Amino acid sequence: MIQFVENDQQKRRLLQLSEGTAFGCKMAAFVRSYGFDKGFACFWLEEKSDCAYCLMDGLLIVSGTPGDPEEARQFLQAVGPEALIASGAAAKVLEIAPVMQGEVLKKILPAGGGSLPAPQEVPIREIYGLLDACNMAGEFEPFYLDLSLKLRRGTALALTEYRNKALAGCAVVSSISHSGAVLSALAVDERLRGQGIGSGLLAAAEAQLPGKTLYIFREQDENERFYRKHRYEHEDDWVYTEWKENRHGTLF
Repeated sequence: MIQFVENDQQKRRLLQLSEGTAFGCKMAAFVRSYGFDKGFACFWLEEKSDCAYCLMDGLLIVSGTPGDPEEARQFLQAVGPEALIASGAAAKVLEIAPVMQGEVLKKILPAGGGSLPAPQEVPIREIYGLLDACNMAGEFEPFYLDLSLKLRRGTALALTEYRNKALAGCAVVSSISHSGAVLSALAVDERLRGQGIGSGLLAAAEAQLPGKTLYIFREQDENERFYRKHRYEHEDDWVYTEWKENRHGTLF
């Protein structure tokens, strides 16, 4: 049975299940940033499996594989998200077809003395501008509000590199949970690529997340050699799909 998360026991279980997967890391970081009691996010758990669901701003994140395929598909029809992201195994159970897909990479970072820096001013507008120039940005306002709050709460990390007083590269870790983190963006000005800026930013991010598992949702055919070179390994597959107007059919 899929149950809405509302009592303390369910909240603790969801957070426990969230540690250990890239999808769960996104959920846990959201809870650590915003809490459970927000109108724009809802959470559900499957009673007899390790599957959890989080609907935020129209996007449904599925962590784990549904234990009851028929119930899960009915649940999906009832919730009717605008979009969904899940593992390849979960997508197969839910019978959804991808709009985008790729692999989840991971690297277990060594324990050490590093830690997140004290909150400080981050040039979020400049970071957004570089991501936008690299076709890696969505809408500005949600990006700005979410990242600025998470930076204050210690559930995100943003690093920058400058050349001649201009932003040359940036790394954004958008989700940090107790045991994991998700690197959501690593961008370098196209005129300055090949100079080691991306590798330096990646190493700097890793150094500030000691003992955590760093996940990357690598899009198919993008940057595979770069991350293999830095010893990131295949953990899972991910599938992103959209919910079309006909909510009584298969997701395409």
